Amino acid sequence: MLALLALTASALSACTPTPEPTPTPTAAFASEAEAFAAAEEVYRAYNDAGNARRNGQSDPNPQDFLIGTALEGDIDALNRLETAGLHLVGHVEVASFTPVSAKLEHGDVQVEAVVCLDATETQVIDEDGTDVTPSNRVPVVAQAISFIGVDSELLISMEDSAKEEPCDRG
Repeated sequence: MLALLALTASALSACTPTPEPTPTPTAAFASEAEAFAAAEEVYRAYNDAGNARRNGQSDPNPQDFLIGTALEGDIDALNRLETAGLHLVGHVEVASFTPVSAKLEHGDVQVEAVVCLDATETQVIDEDGTDVTPSNRVPVVAQAISFIGVDSELLISMEDSAKEEPCDRG
């Protein structure tokens, strides 16, 4: 359930996938620091879109920031929640964004980071409107995030539980 909650922190309703863009070379960043800053900006915008979706807004769409397995995972998580008669409410905060690596060669941009998400302000709600959030849920989770360059932007290509969880669980 924790993995489902972490992967669907920005999910509320099932959506049909938009056609997946084909990765094309992206103008290389001048430095790793610039690439990491751009990746953090993309992730924070994605998280804001997820918070908006949980509050019933259709724009911006969190799936606009996703590609590949990240997009597939979001769609799958939304479908699983719907099938289980559950939805998420509340606000997820990006507690930290930690750069891991960046590949900036020949227009091929790949960025890796670990993001700590604070989900203390979210709840899992069932069809009757009852809060069914597991009492033993870890409030702050670490997510390993991969970004790739597509056209002139970075998209999230993978989001999964981080193997090592460096997040403060205070």
